[in-house]
Amino acid sequence: MRMRTFDRYLSRVENFLAGSSLIGATALAVFAVLLRNITGDVLFWSEEAIIYLIICSTFFGAVVTLRHNEHVAVDIMPTLLKGRKKKFFVVLGGLATLVYAGFIAYLSWALISEPFSRTTITPALKLPLWVVELSLAIGMTLFFIRAAEMLIRAVKTPPEELDKDVLAEEAAAVGIDVDSLTIDDATPTDRRDRTSGGDSLGDGDEHRTSGDDSLGDDDDAKEGDR
Repeated sequence: MRMRTFDRYLSRVENFLAGSSLIGATALAVFAVLLRNITGDVLFWSEEAIIYLIICSTFFGAVVTLRHNEHVAVDIMPTLLKGRKKKFFVVLGGLATLVYAGFIAYLSWALISEPFSRTTITPALKLPLWVVELSLAIGMTLFFIRAAEMLIRAVKTPPEELDKDVLAEEAAAVGIDVDSLTIDDATPTDRRDRTSGGDSLGDGDEHRTSGDDSLGDDDDAKEGDR
């Protein structure tokens, strides 16, 4: 229950940071274009601000992508294996992700503490460089926390719940719901009924043909009387 509560609040933080950064960049770009076309005024700092906001949304969005397990990955072994073997590879992949995220998060915070990050100023916004680099540090820290949460969840999950059909894995990768796939499960009896129904239709056609032939014979008889 605690993990679910933690996951819910962490997801809200991730969604807020990623969404607000992207919305801010979009709104600022639209406003700058409208202002230039209507009044002729130019926000010289808007381009730089939009770039930094998109960078922020990229790092924060990477955490959201990790939460949905949509990063590019080679998962042939976990897909084909089942049971404890599959769980081993899932946990191993989560552990590798956790180590990578922790290493990058450490380097990003170390980068902020460097002297040039405090003395360097951005050209248009006149912000210290560490303010821009802060998005990398926060994003990778959230990435590390999310990777730890997913690793703990994978360790606690029974191996049976990790087993999935290969068809379901491939369908989910392309956005297809396996339950929506329909297969013709008609029994042989149903097929025979359909065939017999088709034969009865054919017999009806034959009766119609016979009726047409009889009409033709009547016409010949009338011609002979004349």
